[in-house]
Amino acid sequence: MINSYYYAGQPHATKFTLVLAEAALEMVPAEIAGHPAVSSRARRLGAKASETLLDRSYHHAAMKNLDESWKRGRPDIVHFALVEALATPLFINNKLDVFVHTYGDKVISIAEGLRIPKSFFRFEGVMTSLFRDGAVKSDDGKVLLEMQDGTLEELIRDLEPDRVVGLSSAGVQSSAQQVVAKNRAGHCAFVVGAFPKGHFSEKTTQLFNCTYSIQDIGLETHVVIARILYECEKAT
Repeated sequence: MINSYYYAGQPHATKFTLVLAEAALEMVPAEIAGHPAVSSRARRLGAKASETLLDRSYHHAAMKNLDESWKRGRPDIVHFALVEALATPLFINNKLDVFVHTYGDKVISIAEGLRIPKSFFRFEGVMTSLFRDGAVKSDDGKVLLEMQDGTLEELIRDLEPDRVVGLSSAGVQSSAQQVVAKNRAGHCAFVVGAFPKGHFSEKTTQLFNCTYSIQDIGLETHVVIARILYECEKAT
């Protein structure tokens, strides 16, 4: 699943991995493509309904009958999270690998040094191209983003981390500093949910060696990422 250019010759034990899991990022599903709220948005974008991102801001009325609709249609969460993670010294200095696992079991691989657009409009365009083409390349042909079919379990298996740490408000109470201190040895993969409400599915939590909550209140995804990655930087 993971292309060799991400790991070839790289001793991944010296790196941290961040996985955005069950991310609320997907194209409009076929069952609501004909809904007026969806078709109206698509016309404004000059695109087919099936070629637009599912977004609760525009598609709320259409999403009412979707399975687990409360967990879907929030590409802005993924945008905020990636802007945060890819701007850290940890990522810029090639000490962090970042992956996105989506609600619909797609896995997005992110090349070293990538800077994600800070404008959501531009991010939306990049993600739409990624879903359509399976990859986003630079002008000189370098693969910047790649999307493949794959479950979170398959991604974890390919990464072969020594520890898989889930971060959830349902986890054991701790601090970001303590979480990193306890799991810094070897190759640790931190998994953060990129969805608006609720908790990880049982299928996902079964993949974790441990699950922590770093605050006694629920925190937004990008805040959790900022706190964990700062502690990872201090630990390197």
